[in-house]
Amino acid sequence: MKIMQVNKFWRVRGGTERYVFELSRMLTDRGHEIIPFAMEDPANEPSRYSTLFVSPVELSDPYRMPLWKRIGTAKRILHSRESASRIAILSDLSEPDVAHLHNIYHHLSPSILKPLVERGIGVVMTIHDYKLLCPALRYYNNGQVCEKCHPMHYASCVSGRCVHGSRAASALCALEMFVHDATKAYTGRIDRFIAPSRFVAGKLLERGMPSEQVAVIPNFVDPERWTPGEDGDGGYVLFSGRLSHEKGVETLIRAMAGLPKIPLKIVGSGMLETNARQLAHELGATNIEFTGFKSEKEVRRLVRESRFICAPSEWYENALMSVLEAFACGKPAVASRIGGIPEMVREGETGLLAEAGDAGDLRDTISRLWEQPELVREMGGKARTLVETDYSPATHYDKIISIYQQVKRT
Repeated sequence: MKIMQVNKFWRVRGGTERYVFELSRMLTDRGHEIIPFAMEDPANEPSRYSTLFVSPVELSDPYRMPLWKRIGTAKRILHSRESASRIAILSDLSEPDVAHLHNIYHHLSPSILKPLVERGIGVVMTIHDYKLLCPALRYYNNGQVCEKCHPMHYASCVSGRCVHGSRAASALCALEMFVHDATKAYTGRIDRFIAPSRFVAGKLLERGMPSEQVAVIPNFVDPERWTPGEDGDGGYVLFSGRLSHEKGVETLIRAMAGLPKIPLKIVGSGMLETNARQLAHELGATNIEFTGFKSEKEVRRLVRESRFICAPSEWYENALMSVLEAFACGKPAVASRIGGIPEMVREGETGLLAEAGDAGDLRDTISRLWEQPELVREMGGKARTLVETDYSPATHYDKIISIYQQVKRT
């Protein structure tokens, strides 16, 4: 089968791209042909189709752009002639059976859908975040979950400056949502939406998505690449991910400041890194080490050598790859009771849950698990088993191919 993988970035920037590349690798290994479509970027992974990628889109604060550039960016976000034209050419050249969309908004736009439908190409889309439901992507603003916007009504996004704290950027994203809702730009042309968690599927159904268009297929991790290390209790707690407010990094630092005898390693970078380091310094949390960005190989080592990982997210997290990778390494997780996380971190089985944003509860939960190494090992074993069954490449492949077959035009 020829499968077009469509994502705005064709290089690893986060969990979405990690999934896209893992999926593409798995499909290629099983004899399928992958046809990528994305934005141009010197850092992209090599592809023989890269000459048909679209030009980059700058999405800084619109007020900082010249007027002509603001207008051009706004028009392209709503409808990109370039994206539509180039994906049409690529489709004619490669003749894919299915197009699998990931994060396409803003940079590629749903303008790519019409050429695909016109050519009889089945279309599926994995919902990695909440962009189809929330102009600001995350149901999160001013440090808390926000669900004020509703279909065709996005004024709250503008008044709340939900996008980058900018009224102009928020207005543009609200307009984008309104236009795409009104024209059924997504729902009218996508055959199947894939939700990586039951939580996300529920949000889609709440917003009126037809149930027959929604399928739940959890993410996966390769247990042959993420393997348990040598037996041992581990010398630290590990956080690995983007350093941003919604990831709960500040809450984690406050929790660990009250546990001076338990080391914490924070792996990753992001806009909050400077503030996070300053907060740790102000609280005298000398037990916290910031390692900065690490390669996948280095992250695997750090996970294996940890006692367990911590995922203190404060937004409606979908399906954390960092949790699945820890499970594959035989490590349990302390995580927030929010979004799709409890579907993976099963209380008392593969980890422990704490209330999102509650530093005291997080501190007590981390301390409780740290003091029970036998329980850590028991949970780690169950976590590894869970990955080998429910989150394995083979399980994922069977489910994803079934969807492809259902939408493939004969």
